Amino acid sequence: MKLKLLFFGLILCSYGLQAQNMVSMSSIHPEADTLSAGKKELAIRYPDLRQFSVTVNDFGYGDFDASLDDNDVASGKIKTQRISTFFNSPAIKWHKNSLSASVYYTYTALELKDSINTLPNTSLEPLTSNKSTFDLALNYSRSDKIFNHPIIYSLVARGISDGFNSFRRFNFNGSFNLPIKKTQNTSFSVGLLVLIDPSSPVPVEPIVNYYHKFMASGIELIVDLPNGINVKKEVAKNAWFIVGSNQHSYSTFYNRYTGLLNGKVSYNTIELKNGASFEYLFAKNIMFSLSGGYNSFFSSKIFKDGERYNTASITSDTKGSFYINAGLSVLTF
Repeated sequence: MKLKLLFFGLILCSYGLQAQNMVSMSSIHPEADTLSAGKKELAIRYPDLRQFSVTVNDFGYGDFDASLDDNDVASGKIKTQRISTFFNSPAIKWHKNSLSASVYYTYTALELKDSINTLPNTSLEPLTSNKSTFDLALNYSRSDKIFNHPIIYSLVARGISDGFNSFRRFNFNGSFNLPIKKTQNTSFSVGLLVLIDPSSPVPVEPIVNYYHKFMASGIELIVDLPNGINVKKEVAKNAWFIVGSNQHSYSTFYNRYTGLLNGKVSYNTIELKNGASFEYLFAKNIMFSLSGGYNSFFSSKIFKDGERYNTASITSDTKGSFYINAGLSVLTF
């Protein structure tokens, strides 16, 4: 009962702990994890640490109501399909320092139906064109000591673009992480994340990373806030069943020259996936994943150049929908 209460309480807590996509990885830095965990084990435990991944995402229709300055401008149903990939380069290490790069690509297809525009020149149809987003991140971390206690510092600089010619947005974040406990089956660390990102709802967030394996049942509790919370169980050799709640956010860029969407705009969502997944390691380092559940929206906004999260031109109350994902990933080289 205590475990159930802890799990559901942390899921509710995660609704208030949202950040722009792919925040600092310091919360799952190997130095902050169990003493016995190797690179492959960590990559199985934390999908974001894998070397390469490609995922196909299909979402059902969800209702939306868009508003400008508290005035309704459009409503209808929206459907999203995405193909997402990422590549994490091997880290370059020297002394207590580590440097690596990450490349992300997302192909987004939006579809509207039953749309109603209540004001002239407010059609959201331009947002239904299929778009690609490229994200390049440079990750630096350093493990050190403060007052004879281990501490991990991390800096991430990223540029996001809709093509190869220019960047549409630059984001920076910095964090520190304090390992509190390390045993064979348990690790616990806390920290703080600072975001320099106009699309982020908050500038500072706490980092909580907790892992525990219950030896009697083999169940693993993985808390990685602000990213997500999962309960994992190995159901067969090299096969796992996972139930959890994980946040993701996405940015899609457009160039439009009509109505309210005149000029350069971006469509930004912060989403929370609640569901179950199955993973199977069918080769030495290749993982197949299949998941489904319910995807809810913490935030859905349209930004013009220079606007911030609290001053976005158009905000949308977007209802959630069911989703299904299938993917392949490579653990390590």
